[in-house]
Amino acid sequence: MKKMKIDPYNHKKRYLAWRESVKDGIPSISSENSRIALKYLDDMEKGLNISSVSSKGGRSYIRLNSLREKIISFSSKV
Repeated sequence: MKKMKIDPYNHKKRYLAWRESVKDGIPSISSENSRIALKYLDDMEKGLNISSVSSKGGRSYIRLNSLREKIISFSSKV
């Protein structure tokens, strides 16, 4: 039996709500950067295009939220 992980900071809920709100693109960055960022996050959710040294599988919601914030920050810099 697999043990349920506790998510006291609601990382899963926050990430899924954000993904739902940006289906048409991330408003604070350009449409091309938005397309690339969302594709990258899709890959990370599924565990695609990761280093051969890294553990296999999708990334956690904590990691996805961290990546999301960094990508938006880097993409909005001029």
